[in-house]
Amino acid sequence: MINLNDSTIYNSFADHPLASTYFKYIEILISKNLNQEAQHLLDIAHVPLTDEISNEIAEIMGGIYRMIDQNTDYTNEFIELGKQINTTH
Repeated sequence: MINLNDSTIYNSFADHPLASTYFKYIEILISKNLNQEAQHLLDIAHVPLTDEISNEIAEIMGGIYRMIDQNTDYTNEFIELGKQINTTH
């Protein structure tokens, strides 16, 4: 879960630094013709942040970051090269 609380007060999530990732996700939804879902996410991004809205957005952002993490290649090219060199000797 992403903690949306920091020392800055935001009028809505659209003003939050994490909003750019959130809006990229919305663009993906729109490209997949999931317009109703995208509209809901756009709507909650622009309303005042309540605990309920913050929790909903935190769940969405947490899911986005888990998806990014699962699809990230953590292979270190230098370690892999070293393994290849060691197996050839």
